[in-house]
Amino acid sequence: MWLRRPAVRAFADRVTVPSTVESRFMTDYLAEFGVRPDWDLHARGGGNSFIQMSTELLAGLDLPPLDAAVLAYHLPDLKVVEVAGCFLTEHCDGSPTVFSVAGQGVGAPFTALRILRSMQVAGELRDGAVFVFDQSTIPYRDPDTHDNDVRDSAVLLCTGTVDGAVLDFVSEKPVIDLADALTVVLQRNPGARVVAGHLLASRLGDEFLTRHGIVAGPSRQLCTSAWAAVAENWPVDSVVVVADYDPHAGRLFQAGLRPGALL
Repeated sequence: MWLRRPAVRAFADRVTVPSTVESRFMTDYLAEFGVRPDWDLHARGGGNSFIQMSTELLAGLDLPPLDAAVLAYHLPDLKVVEVAGCFLTEHCDGSPTVFSVAGQGVGAPFTALRILRSMQVAGELRDGAVFVFDQSTIPYRDPDTHDNDVRDSAVLLCTGTVDGAVLDFVSEKPVIDLADALTVVLQRNPGARVVAGHLLASRLGDEFLTRHGIVAGPSRQLCTSAWAAVAENWPVDSVVVVADYDPHAGRLFQAGLRPGALL
């Protein structure tokens, strides 16, 4: 499967006030866990919904008709009435089938790409896209978001040969020692450029990153971190291994890219 250069957007904070329905929804939801909503914490978030981020991300892009679009994220949309999937079906050529991948932390975009790749191999998809979101507006504490001061951002990963690279593989596995696991990755991919998302890079440390020439993703991003760094270092003129780590599940996610000339 071919991938175009990722489209990346970072978003300025905007003021958002929860509607009566949203306030009631979050109050009832959190009550099941014995938690009260923290609306002061909510007010300190970035305030950008999935639809708002999608609108700006798609502006000016010339995408092919899509058979499928996948939303990949750590935190769900701050809006509970507006449905981003319906918005994308209506606004993307091809009226794509839309579904979400979540509950895997920073691994969500890797799993979404693996799904699209499998659909293409099965003949069920010609072109598809992954909309990767980091949003930071929630009325409860999320350690990954708040400890890393994550801000709102989005990345679009779309199939296509224009300025493209080949998605060679996508994998995930449990790991105990990250340094050992990354050493194995480097040994199996000699000469490859490794791009690490923030949750992985921050655990490897600056000395390890520098010694092995690993590119670190932006520190105030989660699911979008590794892929924003890939876009920054495009075009893919040699083998690239994109990697990130979900500390809660202890799983290392990887995706391999290579220039089309190496087919």
